[in-house]
Amino acid sequence: MCEFESLYYGDDGYVVRCKHCGHYQVAFISTMLSLNERNFQALYTLVQQKCQEADYSFTEHSKTVILKTPCDGVFIMLTRNEARRFSEILEEADNEAKSLALIRLFNTV
Repeated sequence: MCEFESLYYGDDGYVVRCKHCGHYQVAFISTMLSLNERNFQALYTLVQQKCQEADYSFTEHSKTVILKTPCDGVFIMLTRNEARRFSEILEEADNEAKSLALIRLFNTV
């Protein structure tokens, strides 16, 4: 059974990771994904890349950022602002995961 540690928690979503199996649970807006480490890193990289692309939105509420998920045929559609926020959340979670790994490394020495 998974025992989750919080990597990010806010009004707009959360990112947690199991202390035992390393799987992530990522929630943002109305989407929740369960991801392994590789898929979490792939999603993080994809969101960062999408935020760097040219903005072809007609309005600020246009859902023009489309993110492929590891599940065949399932995509996440976001506005530019939502994508930027999602990127910030994933970055914060990734930084927290790296910090916790360093702390564990020094605690075992």
